[in-house]
Amino acid sequence: MTKSKLGPKDLVWATAKKATLMSLLFPLLGTGISYAAYADDLSISEWPWRIGLLVTLACFLLPFVVSWTYRRTNLLWVYGLVMSIAIFAVYFYFGIFAYFFYFLFAPMSSIARWPGLLGGIALTLYWAVMSKQAVMRTITTTSFVNRAFDENESDLSYKIQTGTALFERLHKERSPFPKVYMYIVFGLAPFYLILSRMLSSGFGANGVLVVLAVLGMPVSLWFLGVLIRINIVMIGLPRKLEKERRKPVLVAD
Repeated sequence: MTKSKLGPKDLVWATAKKATLMSLLFPLLGTGISYAAYADDLSISEWPWRIGLLVTLACFLLPFVVSWTYRRTNLLWVYGLVMSIAIFAVYFYFGIFAYFFYFLFAPMSSIARWPGLLGGIALTLYWAVMSKQAVMRTITTTSFVNRAFDENESDLSYKIQTGTALFERLHKERSPFPKVYMYIVFGLAPFYLILSRMLSSGFGANGVLVVLAVLGMPVSLWFLGVLIRINIVMIGLPRKLEKERRKPVLVAD
């Protein structure tokens, strides 16, 4: 009696299972703190924890839905989509929950709220645009594509560890943040946030939210850069190569 041949390892499904903890933990933690702070302690709004719960469910379920829909295909863009959801879960905690929820829902004067909110949006958009330009420059002006993707008769393959290491070597673009913006984020922003809380009521009750907001913006910008890179290198680029060369682009060990 001969044993049936096993198909190729489903790397996308394996990645979805590995990323479960990250996809669940960060948005769920943000949901719990949102309920404790905004709904219970401050009694301001139920929306933060409701939004957090919705994001938690989406980040937990979507990777498995996507992986099951494209099971055993090992398509790189599907792998990239699963990874993007996991990274977004972390970005949600530091960027949306920690920073933007604070300026949207925490009690403070308009003089403190609007500069913090609009400044955060401006910094996020600036970082996103500059990060995209830097990644695209690496793809279009270096040998990354030819060296990272191995072309066979029936498909193209991309090894995650090898490709990531190669991209890091070729991606010599410095941080898209000029020093003046880094000073604002890491220097002036903490003092601005602490001052805004000292000038408002209930400083002690908002201490955790202040600390999270201070740390949230710079950390979220780093994860936003990672998210943009994954979307371009592992989703957009494979889809483009599939159309140009009429071959599937697969993720490999």
